[in-house]
Amino acid sequence: MQCTRCAGLRVSEIIFEGGSRIPALRCIHCGDVSDHVIVLNRQRRFNPKPRRARTPIYRSDRWEKHRPAMAEH
Repeated sequence: MQCTRCAGLRVSEIIFEGGSRIPALRCIHCGDVSDHVIVLNRQRRFNPKPRRARTPIYRSDRWEKHRPAMAEH
């Protein structure tokens, strides 16, 4: 296979993570590693979900209660 970063040679590799074995591909030139989770996350980055409207933020007086009193001169 060909690397998406440098067009180098990719080799299959088994990564031992947390007691489990994960099949992955590693580029022998640049060291880029990709497995099924990395590939899905990269695809998700290019297909973002439609944006929703933000929830309005209301002013809170919580910080006013805890502010130290200013000394009057």
